[in-house]
Amino acid sequence: MHKIAIIDLGSNSIRMSIFEINTDGTFAQTQAFRSMIKLSEGMTDDMCLKNEAQLRAIKSLLEYKNILNQKNITNIRAVATAAVRKAKNGKQFLASVKDLTGITIEVIDGETEARLDCLAVSKTLSIKAAVICDIGGGSTELIAFKNGEMLTPAISIPMGSRSLFEMFFKSGETEDAIFQAAAFVKKQLSDIPWLSKMQNVPIAGIGGTLRSLAKYTMSDKSQSPVKSHKISAKEIDQAFDTIKKTSPENRSTFDGIGAERCDIILAGLLPLMELKSLINSPELIVSDVGVREGLLLDFLDSSQTKE
Repeated sequence: MHKIAIIDLGSNSIRMSIFEINTDGTFAQTQAFRSMIKLSEGMTDDMCLKNEAQLRAIKSLLEYKNILNQKNITNIRAVATAAVRKAKNGKQFLASVKDLTGITIEVIDGETEARLDCLAVSKTLSIKAAVICDIGGGSTELIAFKNGEMLTPAISIPMGSRSLFEMFFKSGETEDAIFQAAAFVKKQLSDIPWLSKMQNVPIAGIGGTLRSLAKYTMSDKSQSPVKSHKISAKEIDQAFDTIKKTSPENRSTFDGIGAERCDIILAGLLPLMELKSLINSPELIVSDVGVREGLLLDFLDSSQTKE
């Protein structure tokens, strides 16, 4: 048995999972950590990571490294996604992370991110066919799969909860802003030719935005882990309407949303709403897996191949 730590540095949050891997290849997550660092905050104008956001990320990574040092875990795999991928100063930021924390972070492209999402979902959810949708802070990954196999190339669109908020809602959630944002998202999705062919299938949802929606709809069970939570199309519409009609300040009291996502949750749900409409999806199935689990499964697959 040995341990591995996997870190996912996203546009909104950093998540770290510690896994124990058994000699037979099975594994279990023993601990999970999350820090909201809003890395992509303020990036819209010049596409550079702001100093304050970099400091928040480095502070969290230092805390994670101290935890790993205390546990004597040296096997670390760390990746960065949309925010660092798009930032003009991304390489300089990662060099600072390496110097200050000793953690080497690999930037993965959108297609790799979507492939890892598919690997995680196909191995952990019992769904025959679905469109996987991972709404992150800076990008949205989409992929169609059936019986555990990818049907389409992995797609990554540079729009997420934080980036859509920065683009359309910095001056408030006016009706015009919502209309413009929805039109933008619809155009992005309409450019994917295979989406319209995936009619009446579930959406397999991952990422912080959709986990928040799941916990919101779980009501008094919102503190429970999101394993395979189903939300009907009608429930999605009802939740979206309530969120839309509620001010960000009042949303901060909502289960699953809170102060961390009250400002960006409306923007983050727009890709889901447009996708649901485009493919006439009957339900959303949300899981608490993603890039980290995909990385672990990829690591295990490559280890077995080498053997």
